[in-house]
Amino acid sequence: MKLHPSAEVEVEEVVGRGGGGKRNWKGKALWQRRELAWAMAWMWCLCSRTSPCLGQMTVPFHGQGGFPEEPVDIYVSPMMERLLEVDDKNYRFENVVYLYLSWRDTKAFQKMKDSTDAYRNSTRDCSRPCSSEGSLPRNTGIPPPPFQYSAEVSCCDDVWLPTIGMQNVYELPEGRVQPYSILVEKEAVAWWTAIHAIYFTPMDFRLFPFDSQKLQMQFHYQSVDVVKRFIPSTFSSRFLIRGEGDIVSGWAVANIEVITRNFTLGEELDFFISKYGGYASPDDPFPLKEKNGANGSELYQYYDFDLVTFDIVITINRLWRYYVLNMIVPIILLVCLSLITYVIPGENIDARIALNLTLFLSLTALQFIINDQLPKSSYPSAVTKLVLICYICVAFGKFCNHSFFLFA
Repeated sequence: MKLHPSAEVEVEEVVGRGGGGKRNWKGKALWQRRELAWAMAWMWCLCSRTSPCLGQMTVPFHGQGGFPEEPVDIYVSPMMERLLEVDDKNYRFENVVYLYLSWRDTKAFQKMKDSTDAYRNSTRDCSRPCSSEGSLPRNTGIPPPPFQYSAEVSCCDDVWLPTIGMQNVYELPEGRVQPYSILVEKEAVAWWTAIHAIYFTPMDFRLFPFDSQKLQMQFHYQSVDVVKRFIPSTFSSRFLIRGEGDIVSGWAVANIEVITRNFTLGEELDFFISKYGGYASPDDPFPLKEKNGANGSELYQYYDFDLVTFDIVITINRLWRYYVLNMIVPIILLVCLSLITYVIPGENIDARIALNLTLFLSLTALQFIINDQLPKSSYPSAVTKLVLICYICVAFGKFCNHSFFLFA
């Protein structure tokens, strides 16, 4: 069985990384682009988790123009306007980030100029204005030079734009504001848009309430024949919104960074299958991934595709003083009060037992409050261990009272 009978592509084996053979694909650019387009579509279905909301709403970076004439370097600049909410019980967070992408394109300005002139001459309509703000004039209202081709009054129909999908999005809120602008200069293009979304991400609460979390915004993979690499550039953890004080309840934003990754499709499949699943059955006639790099599958030819992607990682620190003052200090004071039981005369055994039972119930009430602040995780947090130690201290005083009563 052949995946594409019409695609005539030659394959040569050369020594590649890891001591194995690396497949280099050579052939006509048209056939190569068809192969890459199929591979990208397959990657989209295979490695992406798309929520129902994304199927109904356009992703913020919806590209156009197919493939660039040459692979491009894309510079990534995240500017976070605000972290709106961290839902640590459901492992989600919500934020607004202005994402600024830029790359070199020597023909983009002429394409934008031709599209704009065609619209102004009424020879064609414009489906992609260069800016979400402003309006496109026809024959009147055109700004004078040098502003006649500014983003607010220009059309970018023929300018190549990359499609940058989003992987770990839980929801794109309805009614969100999503401004954008495509800035075209003589030899470069910049495209920024505001992304307001809710994401799901793993979190670790072992050090609660002294924990830090890394909130990840993951973006779709790209073939190196489309995007050569993503390069981190400008970044800021706060943008546009001025004022003093906290910006989100319970957390402080420490840093925001762009982390790029280069890998092959086979390596990505091996990571998830070996760690979280299992390889294909030996009798599978069309296996997704076989163990030990077996090459019997028709999909094997795609395992050496070089892919690139980037993640935006936001580091946040919990505001621990709130939890220390409202949880940890009361717990320690209750344990200190339990020491009074050794001061009460032994003849008043009922008073000693009543005190320890009261402290025990108070610790239980505090534990309910603490548990309400945390998700149901598979490991105990630092404050949970502290509560358990305090239980033991109070229970030890009760045990001593009981022993004194038996042997008195």
